[in-house]
Amino acid sequence: MNPRYLPTTVDGKVARVVEESGEVVEVIGRCLRIFGKIGRFGLDSADPEGGPNNAAMFLSELADLRHAISQAENCLTDFAKIKVGNAELIWTKELVPASELRELYNEEHLTDEQFLAENKVIGVCSGQWHREGLEYRLYLDMSFEHA
Repeated sequence: MNPRYLPTTVDGKVARVVEESGEVVEVIGRCLRIFGKIGRFGLDSADPEGGPNNAAMFLSELADLRHAISQAENCLTDFAKIKVGNAELIWTKELVPASELRELYNEEHLTDEQFLAENKVIGVCSGQWHREGLEYRLYLDMSFEHA
């Protein structure tokens, strides 16, 4: 989509999130269809008239899925906030691996998986780290004075 035509109102942006989420669902459907073919015919199977085999088709659909998810995520970042008392923490691009926070908190006796399981949210003076997959994302308190 041409950036010049991206929505500027909140309603327009929410509609775009819905549109992008629909794209994610559509691509997941294509992945499931190819997964069914793999189950029936195997990874190496291809159309008798030629073309990519099921493994190549699945990889292509996974790439489309990553792109569709990325587009949906990009539409949501402006809206992602966490309310803590009277403060509002905003989504940032800052991601750190569990191993880094584990080291900062002197939790080397834990594996990354144990640390992730025990720490969904880690509060810091400028906001909170929230677990996302195998990493942590910083949600920042904009009222906190940043050096």
